Amino acid sequence: MKRYIVYLTGVFSLIVISCDESKLDINNENTISTGNFWKTEADIEHGVVAVYNMFYRQGTWTRNIYTQMQGMADDGVSLAGWTELNEYAKFIFTNYNFGEVNTKIWREHYIAVFRANQVLDHIDDIPFSNEQHRQDLIGQVKFLRSFYYFYLTTLWENIPFVLKTSSASDAPEQKTPAEVFAQLEEDLNDAVSKLPATRPESDYGRPTKGAAYALLAKVYMQDHKWQEAVQCLEWLVDGEGKNYYDLTTDYGDNFRNTTENNRESLYEIQFSLINRVGFDQTDNHLDPNAQLGTQIEMNQAPVGIGWNNVEARRWLVDYYKREQTTDGKNDMRLFYSVWYDDAGKDFPERPDTLIYGNNWRADWGKRVFIKKYSTDENPIYYWNDNNFRSLRYADILLLYAEALNELNGPTPKAIECLNRVRQRVKLPAIQNSTYYDGAQIVSDKAAFKEHLKIERALELSLECVRWIDLKRWGLDDQATINELKSRDSDFNNFIIGKSSRMPIPQSEVDNNPNLTQNPNY
Repeated sequence: MKRYIVYLTGVFSLIVISCDESKLDINNENTISTGNFWKTEADIEHGVVAVYNMFYRQGTWTRNIYTQMQGMADDGVSLAGWTELNEYAKFIFTNYNFGEVNTKIWREHYIAVFRANQVLDHIDDIPFSNEQHRQDLIGQVKFLRSFYYFYLTTLWENIPFVLKTSSASDAPEQKTPAEVFAQLEEDLNDAVSKLPATRPESDYGRPTKGAAYALLAKVYMQDHKWQEAVQCLEWLVDGEGKNYYDLTTDYGDNFRNTTENNRESLYEIQFSLINRVGFDQTDNHLDPNAQLGTQIEMNQAPVGIGWNNVEARRWLVDYYKREQTTDGKNDMRLFYSVWYDDAGKDFPERPDTLIYGNNWRADWGKRVFIKKYSTDENPIYYWNDNNFRSLRYADILLLYAEALNELNGPTPKAIECLNRVRQRVKLPAIQNSTYYDGAQIVSDKAAFKEHLKIERALELSLECVRWIDLKRWGLDDQATINELKSRDSDFNNFIIGKSSRMPIPQSEVDNNPNLTQNPNY
């Protein structure tokens, strides 16, 4: 059921691309321009939809960001046939203007920011029939702009930071992650105050107060502002948010296209096959009937079935199998997360152990393929309609446990949050674990933190979360990098002080005197 995504179609052709205003002395009434567009409440609505529309680009959430975010983390690896594509996920950055990753992800995130800035620059000048609606739209756009900036900062760190509609002649100043996060914290606090707690099904693609609190908490966590993060997470877990959010009974419901927008989801990027057409929303195809699906399935499907641009690391399988459930079975998260040679043996009770409708091929050997966000379609279509769960409640529970531990060690609430995630998949409470030293974990701050790193890896594997986690925990000492090397040989290419951030596209550095290439590039 995808009728709630219809509002995203048919209007993005109204998007305005600004240019140097000094050249716009005369308004052409026969075409859309900044001189004749931003006049009505409907214009603002169209502008807001244009910001959402940037989710449907290859450089954002249609395809390429999955390869990059998962490939750089220790739970994923790119073995793509396109050498430069897989090298970018292995910290081998040769061409700083590599179009498929570096310039495309950069450009399309900044187009989203540009569109958001246009809305915010005009929304207060236009009469609204309902002031609450205006405030809601402001909250939505501040959430979206913060969302795009969060990933720009995660990937590049030192970025141009633009909060007003830009022109071609601008040379925006570069800001550090701390400076960017400070503004995102301000914007998201404002969004929290403006967004509603719930929305009707027709508006599921729009953020709520809970989504804003969740993204704000993640920003605070990256900024190591533990107390501020706790205040956000407390609202979600122990405050009003507990009325709206909870873990699903079935872990697999978080990745099926038939169980979307459930209680575990705080924010989902809505994908649809309503326009089952053969082209996506590139700059050359600004068509109101363009594709609104995602290529995540094709991007990660095994070689011979899909592009196989990114797959999983083998250590995940081993870690999932460390503990048996309370009924003596394997962790069901393993079944839903990855496909591998012994999947059928490890889950004999499950008949659906095929790989994208295929039996395991002997030539795949010990490789591990990503199962999350796959569908039952065979052969797979170029796109699918499986929503991407950007913010989900299990992540929130584990972040809450982490922030509480940072402040006061493994408090009862921190242990409770951890155990809620474990017990959902029938693992014992951590203090009763048959593999880990539960007594030490629940009594020692350092031990609890180290174990949380494992729990987050297993609960949130291959969901574009792990790279964010690794950066929060620190990639600036050799002992950490050596540990990562033991699980992921790509970290043999990692250079401390350099590789934790991508190179800024060189074309951007050359064109902006206020922009300096990232350190050691």
